[in-house]
Amino acid sequence: MVGRLEPTGFVRGIATYPSLFAPVSSATPSEIARIFAPAGGPALVLGEAVVAPDQDVLVDANVLLARHSAVLGSTGAGKTCSVVAIIDGLMELNVPNSNIIIFDANGEYGAAFAPDTARGTVSRAFVIGPEPGSQDGLFLPHWFMDTEDHLAWLRASEGAQAPLLQRAVADARLAGGVDRDLLTQLRLVTRTINDVRELSISTAARKPQEALRALLASLASGLKAYREQADAAGSPTASAFWNGLATTAGGWTGLSLKTGQEAWDQPLQLEQRDKLETLVASIEAAIRSELDRMGLGSASAAADFDAPRYYSLEALNDTFLPARIEREAATEPRIKSYAATLLMRLSRLLADSRYDFLTRVGNFDDALAQYLRYLMGRNVDSNWTAGREPPWAVAYRAANPQSSNHSVTIIDLSLIASDVLETATAMLARLLLSFAQRVSPRGEFPMLLVLEEAHRYVPAVRTEEASRSSIAFERIAKEGRKFGVSLMVSSQRPSELSRTVLAQCGTLIAHRVVNPDDQDLIRHATPFASRDLLNQLPGLATQHAIVLGEAIQVPAYVRVREIIDVPRGMDPDFIAKWRLSSQDDEILDRTARAWEGARDQAGPTVDIAAAALDKPTTDEPPVDDEATIDEDDIPF
Repeated sequence: MVGRLEPTGFVRGIATYPSLFAPVSSATPSEIARIFAPAGGPALVLGEAVVAPDQDVLVDANVLLARHSAVLGSTGAGKTCSVVAIIDGLMELNVPNSNIIIFDANGEYGAAFAPDTARGTVSRAFVIGPEPGSQDGLFLPHWFMDTEDHLAWLRASEGAQAPLLQRAVADARLAGGVDRDLLTQLRLVTRTINDVRELSISTAARKPQEALRALLASLASGLKAYREQADAAGSPTASAFWNGLATTAGGWTGLSLKTGQEAWDQPLQLEQRDKLETLVASIEAAIRSELDRMGLGSASAAADFDAPRYYSLEALNDTFLPARIEREAATEPRIKSYAATLLMRLSRLLADSRYDFLTRVGNFDDALAQYLRYLMGRNVDSNWTAGREPPWAVAYRAANPQSSNHSVTIIDLSLIASDVLETATAMLARLLLSFAQRVSPRGEFPMLLVLEEAHRYVPAVRTEEASRSSIAFERIAKEGRKFGVSLMVSSQRPSELSRTVLAQCGTLIAHRVVNPDDQDLIRHATPFASRDLLNQLPGLATQHAIVLGEAIQVPAYVRVREIIDVPRGMDPDFIAKWRLSSQDDEILDRTARAWEGARDQAGPTVDIAAAALDKPTTDEPPVDDEATIDEDDIPF
């Protein structure tokens, strides 16, 4: 502890060195208390100093939160207990309106914050998960994704697939009330008139007349059937369009292409070609006008492609993406082959019930506000509408919290596979930061995000799957302080954690670290501790840590405070469990049957969420834009 005692308290550094033969004395208890006391503001008790067992180690709460923090150490060294001790200290500061959200990768925190515990009572904690679905309330509405989330989730290539997907999602968002039957019919008519045009100018066929005759007869019959169908359904918009199309196209009889001579006995003549082109052009113009009216044409623009507005993923797959592909293929036929793998991925995703918690969340009233209330525990059930309640209503009522508010939200992600975990956490992180950025005045809605096993979300070396979550949390680390979003990362492998995130952590709580790379990273991460202090890292006992950084006056070797109702991550008693083996068969059978039968349960409950999409195999068409695919294989 190198510094000086001023009237205002302990100050780091030396202004004037002591002279030769200056007296040296042991620090008194009051002087030690001044050394450990924060400079000002509320402080939480982390534990007691090892060098002075009666002295509490105090951490400036506002600095800890504003400058981010990291809890590091090998497995079993006490990281999770330290996180809980910090939250206990925050709760003791009388903060009933705190917003603490824990990303629990291993399902450890639920036991520590159970409703029947003192901690659970004070924090009114609510656990979301671990099973995706209505019983545990784990839902991630897909329409909260932004453009980059969609592209990463479906692995859309940049050349053709990405623009197609972006515009198709925008179409689906804009056209929530669009007549999907009408849109499908427009797509089929467009495909037919494209065939008419290609056949009329084809030089490969010896006699295209008969094929054209059949194609035009089919078109006439189809247009008439669409008009009658719209009339029967009482759809005035569709009826008006088809009637207008009949007039624009010169009436249904105009499709016969009679020229005053025996039709089709001779090769197509100029008059016939002209009439065909006029017919095709007029129908195309009418369709473009109708698409513009529906908000799906090139004359329409979305105010914000990323606005979290509801759309149906099924409608995207069945209607909007195929329709967009059809439109673009009119000018570039290869678009169909380029987009084939994108459609296959989306179809495969929808066909797998494991992703229902993400892909099939139905629309409900005031969805974004309801979801944010759910995450941050603010009058969660205050605006629920009968018949249009959010999908987590069952889980929230079953939990029976003491009130509709809670200060701590635990998102249990332990049953979500790692390759979809990053997609989920990235979306949540971006959503919370985007909300905080929009709050006015700035910083009026502060929150703390706790990342357990943070190296899984923000690894030092990005993988394809982890890229989105790395970007989201690194942005919070760099910019979150301005908007009141604090980050607390906990990791057993600091060397595998993003350097960007670790560099932004103003306070480090380092437990036992054995790996030399991890030790070296901690040494370089902070200027506040001496090498002698950090050399103790490999030999620290469980529940002991070195605390250093901006939130504490001096680097301290601390014994973290005792906590009751410890997290589930504590070491199991192997010997005791092995001695009592009578229930092994029952536990094994119960677990296996629940796992095996999860997909067959009725209702929206779903089982383990695994990878959003498998990697392409050798028998799957390539993803890049240079892929060539037989149109017979295109799934639309």
